[in-house]
Amino acid sequence: MSATFNNQSRSLADWLSYLENQHHSAIDLGLERVAKVATQAKLTHLVAKVITVAGTNGKGSTCALLEQLLLAEGYRVGVYSSPHIVDYRERVRINGQLPDEHAFCESFAAIEQLRCDTSLSYFEFGTLAAIWMFSQQELDYVILEVGLGGRLDATNIVEPDVSVVTTVALDHVDWLGSDLQQIGREKAGIFRAGGKVVIGDDNIVESVLQCAKQLQCQQLAAGHQYTIEDTDAGWSYQGPKLAYQHLPYPKLPRANAATVLAIVEQLELSPSPEVVARVIANWQLAGRLQTLCNEPLVVLDVAHNPQSASYLASQLPVIAKGRKIVAVCAMLSDKDVSASLAPLMDKISYWHISGLNHPRGDDGSALAECLQHQQNVQRHASVKQAYAAAFNSLDNQTMLIVFGSFFTVAETLELSPASLSRE
Repeated sequence: MSATFNNQSRSLADWLSYLENQHHSAIDLGLERVAKVATQAKLTHLVAKVITVAGTNGKGSTCALLEQLLLAEGYRVGVYSSPHIVDYRERVRINGQLPDEHAFCESFAAIEQLRCDTSLSYFEFGTLAAIWMFSQQELDYVILEVGLGGRLDATNIVEPDVSVVTTVALDHVDWLGSDLQQIGREKAGIFRAGGKVVIGDDNIVESVLQCAKQLQCQQLAAGHQYTIEDTDAGWSYQGPKLAYQHLPYPKLPRANAATVLAIVEQLELSPSPEVVARVIANWQLAGRLQTLCNEPLVVLDVAHNPQSASYLASQLPVIAKGRKIVAVCAMLSDKDVSASLAPLMDKISYWHISGLNHPRGDDGSALAECLQHQQNVQRHASVKQAYAAAFNSLDNQTMLIVFGSFFTVAETLELSPASLSRE
């Protein structure tokens, strides 16, 4: 770091600007550099028990529910997740709270001193800083959400007590490839020989199960070692040691809730049925079927690939309750736009589409091409313009869903209060 960059006097915004320009590539998969710094900083083994969560979809909601359940049981919990939606501080939670800016600046300064001449990407630097922050706290559990893939992700430098794969689907094909079996192996790269693993999809690709078998892992897999079942009075979870009946149906994917209960089994915990039911009933996460306002009804969701879009499509009729559905959509250029929109085509009555102001953002052309045979489509220059037009069209018989990317949701949330009301 140059002499003009004073570690002690820089703001969080200064640090983030520095991190963005410090490395040659925003995404640079590989563990050699980050492991070198982590070893120097003694961050590869934490005193707290570590749960590392990988998967194409469901990572964030799984981490959030596990966190909320552990907190309800009185444990001290740290969570690292990404990306953030509005505030960088969203990436770290300690006992359910966002650390203040000073805590982030202090952790960045610590990693800057420890890394010497080792170049780190924005994500690697932030990951190490979060882990350093956790190491300074007396925590019982640390939950790490994998950023991209698993095997080569920076979170994989920490030895996990439980490794989790939620789902495997096509996404990030530029880095992980378009072969589902290969993507599965990359995500299963967080497994350890003889370690405890949870596999949350009862239709998981075979390569994930093969990795667990080859490593002789202690496995709890959906549809194998644990099952879920629908009943008139709710749904049930049945594992080797734990069973829960009459659980409330959550707004977020029930499979992810079952994954959390399997993680709880692997941690050898046994929360009461009353606590489990209450936490699941209150389960929520920013940007995941998030209600922005009720009159008119506006919902935000970060669905940005075929699998997450399919789940959104399944939930929209339940949320809409007979209303017509208007959509605002903007996506990144490296996403499978056609396959992501397909499950929503017969759910949306009117589309407002735009580009995204991001280096990987599509300008709206891909969306326009996919929707060229739809009659009710309006293209806008920005998410802000698309949102304003859509919001002003709403009445009591219509609702608005905003989706397509974390950045789409972020741009919507960052609009001023005045722009969230009728003009």
